[in-house]
Amino acid sequence: MDRARDVSTIKLLVQAVQQATDLATKQLYLLQLEIDGIARTVGLLCSSFGGALVMVCCGGFMFLVALVKLLAWLTGSEGLAAVIVAAPFVVAAAGLAAWGLRRMFSVGA
Repeated sequence: MDRARDVSTIKLLVQAVQQATDLATKQLYLLQLEIDGIARTVGLLCSSFGGALVMVCCGGFMFLVALVKLLAWLTGSEGLAAVIVAAPFVVAAAGLAAWGLRRMFSVGA
């Protein structure tokens, strides 16, 4: 009787280890599926926002071209219109350059 009990206990332990292995394998497979789904969703989201960003940039450039054309029509000179539209960007670039130089020299001192 004691020998039969030992055999059944060993069989139960072997079955428990096999079931635990199967469960761990299935859990890892489910984790892989979840991660693949998340990666696909994040990729789709990034590509959507990237496409929207490209469209916004193109729209901004088209707006600037239209503004130059409007000012060229009003002033009669496309060169003057381009200078008028570019002037705020030149001022902003100069201001940012001066701010950056001040920051660089204040850190070094």
